[in-house]
Amino acid sequence: MNKIKAVFLFTGVLILGLAASWVGMLPVMALIVIAAVISILFLDYEKATLIVALYTVFDFFLRSVIDHPFLSSFWDEAALLLCAAVWLYKWLTSVKEKPFRKTPLDISIILFMVLGVIFLFIAAPDFLIGIEGLRVVIQYMFWFFVVTQLLKTAEGAKRILNILVISGLLVSLYAIYQFIAAVEIPAHWVDEMEGNVRTRVFSIFTTPNMLAGYLSLLIPVSVGLFFGEKDRARKLYYGGVIFVMGAALLFTLSRGGWIFCFLSLMVYVWLKNRKFFVPSLLIMAALFVFTVIFVPSVANRILYLLSPEYIESSSKGGRILRAIQGFELFRENFWTGMGLGQFGGSVALSHKLNKTFSMDNYYLKTAVEMGIFGLTALVILMYNTVMWCSRAISKINDIAQKDWARGITASLVGIVMYNFTENMLEIPLISSYFWMLAGVVMFLAYGRSQSERNMELNPDDVTHQAEETG
Repeated sequence: MNKIKAVFLFTGVLILGLAASWVGMLPVMALIVIAAVISILFLDYEKATLIVALYTVFDFFLRSVIDHPFLSSFWDEAALLLCAAVWLYKWLTSVKEKPFRKTPLDISIILFMVLGVIFLFIAAPDFLIGIEGLRVVIQYMFWFFVVTQLLKTAEGAKRILNILVISGLLVSLYAIYQFIAAVEIPAHWVDEMEGNVRTRVFSIFTTPNMLAGYLSLLIPVSVGLFFGEKDRARKLYYGGVIFVMGAALLFTLSRGGWIFCFLSLMVYVWLKNRKFFVPSLLIMAALFVFTVIFVPSVANRILYLLSPEYIESSSKGGRILRAIQGFELFRENFWTGMGLGQFGGSVALSHKLNKTFSMDNYYLKTAVEMGIFGLTALVILMYNTVMWCSRAISKINDIAQKDWARGITASLVGIVMYNFTENMLEIPLISSYFWMLAGVVMFLAYGRSQSERNMELNPDDVTHQAEETG
């Protein structure tokens, strides 16, 4: 069966089964359909990785179309359990393969998870809320292991990346439609001192900043696919996708999105060929100046950020005030924090605990909830994620796969930096993709034997690699 047809068949039958179950039509048929999907996963366990790749599709469909509280809240947990069952099945049936593929990043993730469990028992004032807070912190890291354990081929890895690109394209097209239609937005999304702002796009997300984080993650991945592609038609397609995503990111009017996406792209250039770093920096600066001059809303957003009015407004009720309050709480709970789920994140907000607000800084939020030990562990985990992915590039022989890994590593760096101004890793979709993409790099570098990776190397690739590093 054609690969693309298989992806759509898998998506279609799963959605059909869920929908049939919800409306009560032919429940027996729904069970048969869901059973058929599960059978497909067990027959070809690599297909299970498509679940996380299609996270955008499932999440949007279940939250916005079906809108059933139970399904929309617990489908991802059920999906993880299903993937765990598929992995166990692989372990028992594929005797020639190692039961667990080791990667250098495994221990960092596992240690952070263990530390989270320890903090649950020693610091959480409410155990049930602490469990919920722990789930938000570590649940999406399990997608890393789903990818590293269930991927079999580089083609499977590229299939995941292409699904992400298609999802990002559709989300971006809808965002551009919102910009054309000048969709109405809440007044608090724009400070009145900035002047007239036509609109800010948010697509299927609840805020423009969430959309900006999503696009900041996917644009560098698309750039990696663009440079790794030899076919002209597909290269043109990836170029078009990058343009559409870039336009959607521009229309979010998210300063953080612009800054961190720019930094991610510069990281990609640095990883690919450092002699192009300065020319790329000059080109990006020229593009920025052009945009500021000819797109007034962008100019207003940037210039307002540098104005005394912004400092005053932010100090009274914005990021600066929240940061000051966060640091005070961190000092008061320096060693073990207030407890998981108690402040600064989605769990505390949903339970209305401690007069909480969104901290807009994932590191500071972690410091308040987990103290200095938790903050240190998170910083070490983020550092190891970026560094091991960077080192993994040299382990990959295929030149196209190297470009994929560079794009992914650049996108991970962007999200790591973005967490200084937003709680990006608290957003389930972005956190799932973050760890999934880290898993893809680890699989490409360490998930196959050296002989399998050597088979992908050809003389043209050797020449190309020499030119890039020269």
